[in-house]
Amino acid sequence: MHSCDHVSEPTFAQRMKNHIKHTMLRAKRRGAWFSLDRREKSILYLSVRLQLRFESLELLRSLASILKKLEEQGETMLAWLRRGTMLAWSFSEFAVSCGNKGAKAWRNDRSYALFLGRVLSSTRSGVYA
Repeated sequence: MHSCDHVSEPTFAQRMKNHIKHTMLRAKRRGAWFSLDRREKSILYLSVRLQLRFESLELLRSLASILKKLEEQGETMLAWLRRGTMLAWSFSEFAVSCGNKGAKAWRNDRSYALFLGRVLSSTRSGVYA
């Protein structure tokens, strides 16, 4: 056994902090960071900077909720498609109920769904929450 070559495994707290740092960086690059309120940003900053052990269930729940919120604000094509498809179905149902039979095709139009999802993410108006 080589005692000098031994590298210790990162602790749960270290892995958690690295994950939070990485998520914060990605969120800032995508612009999703600005969807957080001051309290949520503070929780993330403090959890990275302080010597926390992440033993508080309430803290872990708060962190999970904030990280999930950032993930849902993701600027990925999959997120755009998911949000856009939901909107396309809603718009289609409304248009069909108003007599536009051709609007059923909107439900399976991937380009239309991507467009709606992208427009929705760029407005950040809170229509889809």
